Amino acid sequence: MLICGISTAGVRFGGRIGYYNGNDPRTGQSASGAVFGGQLSFPLLSLVELEVSGSYAGSESDITMEQYLVTYIENEYGQNFREDTTGLYQYLENEWGWSPESSESQMLGGYTATFHDIDLGATMKIRIPIGALPLKPYIGAGGGAHILFSDADVLLQVINEETGGSVSIDPYDHVHPGIHGVLGVSFEPPLVPLSVFAEYKYTKPISSDKEVDGISMFYGGVNLGF
Repeated sequence: MLICGISTAGVRFGGRIGYYNGNDPRTGQSASGAVFGGQLSFPLLSLVELEVSGSYAGSESDITMEQYLVTYIENEYGQNFREDTTGLYQYLENEWGWSPESSESQMLGGYTATFHDIDLGATMKIRIPIGALPLKPYIGAGGGAHILFSDADVLLQVINEETGGSVSIDPYDHVHPGIHGVLGVSFEPPLVPLSVFAEYKYTKPISSDKEVDGISMFYGGVNLGF
């Protein structure tokens, strides 16, 4: 009864799983890995539909305190100390009152940072007519937001202790609006309230935070409903 009701209304729903290609903005390291989510599709015209979707991707990366600080200071204060360890240590001593040479084991010790990305968006899709075949290619575009969390800032707690509380802790939990485009194909057998699709999605953040690069996702999924 549920499937028949959805088919009559024209609304489709389903799930997706695939591959996420992006970076952790706090560590600068790759956050690529599995992504999964779901979607609701509302037909507007014979070749046009509106899709509302959500997905989640998470990853872990191993970093050192030194690697983290280079990325953090560049993003927050615009100072680039890549390949310049001496300059980094001088900056920490002059600006934060911390002498890293006395804590070299902390600077080079390994830490694990966890990254999360929740992607919410709406997409207008236009099917490309190719006759009566059950394969339906389509293109689309839309907007949404990536909600990013990174616990790499737990390392700031160590720095806060070393500097006597002179550095404020600002965990990274930002919302990045963006625009995206999709390209895909769906297989829709006749007289069956089920369709399968494969899709590529690219999102370009439009916020002022330059540390977030474009995000790509490849995934496949299933929809119930005609």
